[in-house]
Amino acid sequence: MTLKIKTISATIFLWAQSVSAEPPTLSEEGTFLGRFSGQDVNIPLRITVGIQNDIPIATYVMARFQNNAPMQRLAGEGWVDWSENQSDLVDNAIQPSADKTLTFDLIEQGLSFVFLPVMVTFAYTVEDGSLKSGYMVID
Repeated sequence: MTLKIKTISATIFLWAQSVSAEPPTLSEEGTFLGRFSGQDVNIPLRITVGIQNDIPIATYVMARFQNNAPMQRLAGEGWVDWSENQSDLVDNAIQPSADKTLTFDLIEQGLSFVFLPVMVTFAYTVEDGSLKSGYMVID
C-alpha cells in the first residue's frame, strides 16, 4: 500500500491490510477509507486500491474543499472546477498494475490549512459505465 501517513492516522488502512492482506476496493456505493488530520498527512499522498476483476476504462480524482466547491484533478497534476456531472469528469489515465491494483496520486503538494477540511474521492468507470469510488476526509 503506498498511502503515506503517520502511524496513528494509518490505523484503519493497516488494520484492513493485515486482516485481508489485500488493498481496499472501491464500490458503486462509495467506500469510506477514513478520516485523517492534515497535520499527519505526508506528501505526496497516494493510495493503492484493488480492482479485482474490473477493467477500468477511465480513472478520476475529485475533491470538495472547505469552500464547498467541487474540483477534479487533471492527469499529472493541477485541479480545475467540476460541475459534479460524471460526464464532465476528466480521465486521469491511471493504468492498472499487473497485480490488479490502481495507484491514485491524490495530493502532490503540501496541504494548506486554509483549504481544510477536504473530502477526496477517487474513482474509476468500467465498460458497463458504472462508477466505483472511495473517499477520505482530511481535516
